This record gives sequence, structure tokens and C-alpha cells, in this order.
Amino acid sequence: MQILNNETELERAVQSSGLLLVQFGAETCAPCTAIRQKIETWQAEHQAVRFLYIPTEHFRELCAQEGVFTVPTVFVYAEGRLTLRESGYFGLDALLQKVERYEMMLLHQS
Repeated sequence: MQILNNETELERAVQSSGLLLVQFGAETCAPCTAIRQKIETWQAEHQAVRFLYIPTEHFRELCAQEGVFTVPTVFVYAEGRLTLRESGYFGLDALLQKVERYEMMLLHQS
């Protein structure tokens, strides 16, 4: 997992990653922490998927630009395109299964 350090990192990560999972979260958000831990554990088995965490309290303008007004929010980019977006109350397991399907498709293209 990588924590966003500056706003330009997001654009670079989107362009340079085949499959990118981005979580917008806040330190005061218990579900955000739980989701972050679960994604970190999941990512250990899915090294082809890059994981970027964006602390919303430090990147308010970026969040507004991306249309993120609630946490947790998760974006999934495949080959530079936003393919999945979930906010608030959502099933993380179902989302990760979709990411795994994208991962398999991208691996078979290589």
C-alpha cells in the first residue's frame, strides 16, 4: 500500500498502473480503517494490483475534484480508466471479486 503524498501522484499512478485500487478514507472513520486493513491483506495475494490510500483530511480539494464527498470511497482503474466506484455502504468482498476478474483478464492479455 502506498499513501498519497501529493496530488500529482494520483494521476501518475492511474497512468502507470495496469490495475489500480484507490481508497479515499479518513483516520476518524472506523469503516475506512477496516476496509484499508482488509484491502492490504487481500493485496498481499494480488501483487499485480497497486493500492493507493488517500487521506481525505489532507486532500480536500482533490476529493472535491474527484467527486468524493463521503468515506469510505473506493475507485478501481484498469489501464488508466475508471471502471468501478463505490462509496459509503458497499460490499467490499463483491468489489474485490470484480477486481480479481479484471486482474485475470489483464494477465491473460499479456
